[in-house]
Amino acid sequence: MTATQVPGRTDTPVFDRVMQLANGFALSSALYVATKLEIPDLLAKGARPVSELAEATGSNEDALYRVLRALAMVGVFAEIGGRSFALTPVSELLRSDSRGSAKELVLWLGNRFHFHVWAELSYSVKTGKPAVEHIYGKPAFEAIESQPDVARDFNAGVTSMSRQLAPAVLEAYDFSGIDTLMDVAGGHGFILCEILTRHPRLKGILFDMPSVVEDPRCAQCLLNVSHRCRTLAGNFFEHVPSGADAYYMQHIIHDWDDEPALKILGNCRQALQGQRNGKLLVVDSVVPETPEPHFAKLLDLEMLLMPGGRERTEKQFRALFAEAGFEITRIAPTRGAESVIEARLQ
Repeated sequence: MTATQVPGRTDTPVFDRVMQLANGFALSSALYVATKLEIPDLLAKGARPVSELAEATGSNEDALYRVLRALAMVGVFAEIGGRSFALTPVSELLRSDSRGSAKELVLWLGNRFHFHVWAELSYSVKTGKPAVEHIYGKPAFEAIESQPDVARDFNAGVTSMSRQLAPAVLEAYDFSGIDTLMDVAGGHGFILCEILTRHPRLKGILFDMPSVVEDPRCAQCLLNVSHRCRTLAGNFFEHVPSGADAYYMQHIIHDWDDEPALKILGNCRQALQGQRNGKLLVVDSVVPETPEPHFAKLLDLEMLLMPGGRERTEKQFRALFAEAGFEITRIAPTRGAESVIEARLQ
């Protein structure tokens, strides 16, 4: 028996595949650590030996080498000899100054909060309830906001996701026929700012919780379009303001199961009453009803574990919207995992 053989293994490729899947958390942890230490930033000007990287980050040289070596194995870094490392296209995307940087998203996904929740997937499978409530005793967003470091990583990760998604949404959907667009639960306004920048005649309204729209980061985000954009504070479960002819929600409906989703959609319907050619725009993944791979099928588990929502198929979206008094008029796929779902009042 050779050193690489394991007793009882009859199908090495299949066994290796199982091990790759079972050890996915190890690579996630290693990626988080290297990103948190800002190793990609330290390599921006070229390859460096691990001794320099360890000194710059206050790390143990041997331990850091072992982490970077593992990441180089899967193409995150390039090991070029002499215990030195260089960037690859993957780690270029993790630099702080990289266009479309995924750094903040990696830091959110690798946050210890995420690992704790995913470790309780069996609870959600047995009960159908969000594991986050089982661990922290409160709904997902309350649990996140109660821990400042977690909230910081979450909010930065959401903005990072919007940064990645914005070009795809603008390619897939033409906003030029809209007079005033309200971004419902739009966070600090990144996507709304991108849409307004692309369409200079469009006016915007950012609607979110008071703590969000009063955050200085919100004003900074909307600074360049502030002359045609205003903010409103409120809770979309209680009321969605009128005053727009189009209402936009990105990664909102998937956070909620049908009953709370219908409440949000119902408030949007009331806001649109009397608006000629008014429309609702929902950006979410549409799960294919075939066995093909699709990121929405993994994201759906995140919704199960965290807010208790779900990703939906086209059939499920049409049924949900119809119950809320909307008719879906168009589904525009983006080059990412999401689609722009356009609906009008029935």
